[in-house]
Amino acid sequence: MGIRKVFAAMIFLGAMVSISACSGHTGIQALERQASPEDILPDAIELADPINRESSRLLTTHEQVQYFVATANDSADGCIIVVPQGADPEWFAGCGLLGATDVIVTASTTPGNKAATLVRDDADTRALESEGWTRIHDNILIPSP
Repeated sequence: MGIRKVFAAMIFLGAMVSISACSGHTGIQALERQASPEDILPDAIELADPINRESSRLLTTHEQVQYFVATANDSADGCIIVVPQGADPEWFAGCGLLGATDVIVTASTTPGNKAATLVRDDADTRALESEGWTRIHDNILIPSP
């Protein structure tokens, strides 16, 4: 095969990788669906600038804690937002690169010693679960009590 064909093949593969990276698939199906009223974050949650508030989707509520997913303004990062219900002001959030690995981000807070991990839809979480994490949603794991 000639050198030109090799370079042409490399350029083609690079273009295909670029197109697939920009295809809009986040690895989290919930981010692809239309928002509903339950997806709106509580007004008391003041997010840092990179998190796109309008992209939030409620993934699950577990033991009176709401777990939301959102994207960053550039849509390259996925964010988890953990909101305890009631008077507990100890919400926390974290963001990580979408689609790079099974685990997108693990966010935690020191005051309440709480944590949550956001994973892709098809993530293999057996290693995390063997380390004591519990899957409470297709995309959320929390430390076992």
